[in-house]
Amino acid sequence: MRKLKIVAGIVVALIVVVVVAVWLLLDVNKYRPQIQAKLEEQLQRKVTLGNMSLGLFPVRFTVQNVVIAEDPDFKSQFPFTHANQLNVSVSLLPLLTGNVKVNSVDLDEPSVELIRNSQGVWNFASLAKGAPTAPAPTPTQPAPPSKPTAFSLSRLSINHGKIAVTDLLKGQPRTVYEPIDASLRDYASGQPFSFDVSARLPGEGTQEIRVKGTGGPLPEAGPAAMPLKAAITLTNIDIAGLRKFLDSEYLSKAAGTVGGETQVQSQAGKLAAKGALNLKNVKIGGVDVGYPVDVDYDLSSDVATGIVQVTNATLKLGPTPISVTGTLNTNPTPLDVDLRLKSGEVSIAEVARLASAFGIAFAPDTTVVGKVITDVQAKGPIDKLALNGNVSGRDLQISGKSLAQPVSVKELNLALTPTTIQSNEFQATTGKTTVVGRINLRDYTSKKPSIDAALRAPGASLPEIQNIARAYGVKGLDQLSGAGDLSFDLRAAGPLDAVASANVMRALNGNLKLGFEQMKYQGVDASRELARIGGFLNSTQADKGYTDIIKLSGNVLVKNGVAQTSDLQASIAEGMIAVTGTSDLATEALNLRAMAIFSKAFSDKIGGTKVGGYLTTALANSKGEIVIPAIIGGTLKQPQFAPDQQAFLKLQKERLLENPVGAIGGILDAISGKKKPAEAEPGSTTTEEKPKTNNLQDALRGLFGGGKK
Repeated sequence: MRKLKIVAGIVVALIVVVVVAVWLLLDVNKYRPQIQAKLEEQLQRKVTLGNMSLGLFPVRFTVQNVVIAEDPDFKSQFPFTHANQLNVSVSLLPLLTGNVKVNSVDLDEPSVELIRNSQGVWNFASLAKGAPTAPAPTPTQPAPPSKPTAFSLSRLSINHGKIAVTDLLKGQPRTVYEPIDASLRDYASGQPFSFDVSARLPGEGTQEIRVKGTGGPLPEAGPAAMPLKAAITLTNIDIAGLRKFLDSEYLSKAAGTVGGETQVQSQAGKLAAKGALNLKNVKIGGVDVGYPVDVDYDLSSDVATGIVQVTNATLKLGPTPISVTGTLNTNPTPLDVDLRLKSGEVSIAEVARLASAFGIAFAPDTTVVGKVITDVQAKGPIDKLALNGNVSGRDLQISGKSLAQPVSVKELNLALTPTTIQSNEFQATTGKTTVVGRINLRDYTSKKPSIDAALRAPGASLPEIQNIARAYGVKGLDQLSGAGDLSFDLRAAGPLDAVASANVMRALNGNLKLGFEQMKYQGVDASRELARIGGFLNSTQADKGYTDIIKLSGNVLVKNGVAQTSDLQASIAEGMIAVTGTSDLATEALNLRAMAIFSKAFSDKIGGTKVGGYLTTALANSKGEIVIPAIIGGTLKQPQFAPDQQAFLKLQKERLLENPVGAIGGILDAISGKKKPAEAEPGSTTTEEKPKTNNLQDALRGLFGGGKK
């Protein structure tokens, strides 16, 4: 027995000596042509190998700069595979006899090009075919030596790889994914195999996408029809990085992290997926949603048609669940859906927060409490959804840091059809102010939708109207601050080019009555601008950036989105400013003419009646008043003042300064070429009473080309 052990030890020692001798003496590069030929035979591709070396334990070839050419049927400027280094593990005994049997292949930092042509065939499909088989021998011919019929490996691994995908069938450009690690085990033509693929995304923390499971055999048509059973795991994935990795426009406005696991099964082109995802620190368009979003789902899909059946899905917005069922068609662009969203009576807080993040209904910085019931069918392209069902909210209360007091809506109901969105007549109340509104939107999925909406408030206070406006995200009134009353009755009716705020503004008609006191207008220091026009601006007079208004009153007529006024009067510390003209509500562009009349006290302060002797844009009368005609352009947020030379010359020529308010009535009539009233014919006994001109409203109407008194 002892002798047997000694003999066995000697044999083992001899084997080790032989192996070491082979390792030291064998020039493996002389096998390069044979190895290249073997790989080309198995892969049916041109293979180029760089410098080669031999390693032990296990016996392996190390090859530098490996290139596997593209399938000749596919036109590409890139090779199918390029790797900086390739390790090929081979069997030792066949190698000693001059044969090569490849066991495994390890690729370091490879790049792989995946291409699907317009016929739906992938460029790697030919790899599964192996070497072409020889024709069957005739009875008079000897059988040719057998050739391997397929590519097989016990292991294929990719370390820090890069994969580029070009899909000509869907018209999608080349997209690069990196870095990627992958392993493939027990691969053989016609046999199942196992795989483990992970992609690590750059950024903070551990971010990994991993797909692990079994698949195969790989059909000629490509992986879409391959049997598959796998688990997809997302770990702390940053949505911004995921958007870049997937090149997805649907994630363009989202931020946060996502994690979860999905079990996937595929057979004969049918795919089923069941799992859960959790989204944290979610932001939409820069707005913090404020709660986690969980999605539990059970889906099935026909890969060939791109139809996804949502058997059951539950969207949890914080604690608020919404059930989703239906189908999605992933083939068209944009995505086409037929989904039903349903909830019992749930809290509206989370729904409103998510809606505000998308710019819908409420301002992003508000909190909404109350109850809502949703039962809506959404059908069509994702950007032009046709809706059918109802959304009902009750006991809604909107509050937030920018709101002085809460805004309450007792009941708001939306009836949805594929052609119409219609609300009930709802009331928004804050303090003692109530705004009554309604909306009817027709043909909202067409290129020419039509609106019929109305808002009215018979006697509202300015601060409370601003409060309601802020609750709904409207900030156009934020430049005004102060007290007073605002009454309005507005209606938007008619066709729209698109459902957008600017288009709704252009359909607006109605009237407003203003009566404000002790207020500020942010954006311009009107007194300073008028002093600059008049030429008596003191170099030490700082720009306050706002105008103090003692009293502002007048009427505004809105016609097709253009606000018009002929009697707007603002009392300021230095005197009075009368304004007439228009403002485009959609663009906020101003087209106004103003007449500023500064008091004698202000005139004395800057030099009295002497200013009339050297100023070219302001006039002074014997009463000591200074009159400055001006044009106001720019926008509501940034008004721009300029001298009104035509009005100035008329005032100077006609010597109308002794009664500027009463005399300016005909200035613009003369400028515009309007005729004076006809004189009475000789012998006529009828006399026409002259209109009174001491009323500022009448004077301004005449000055700026208004209609009849």
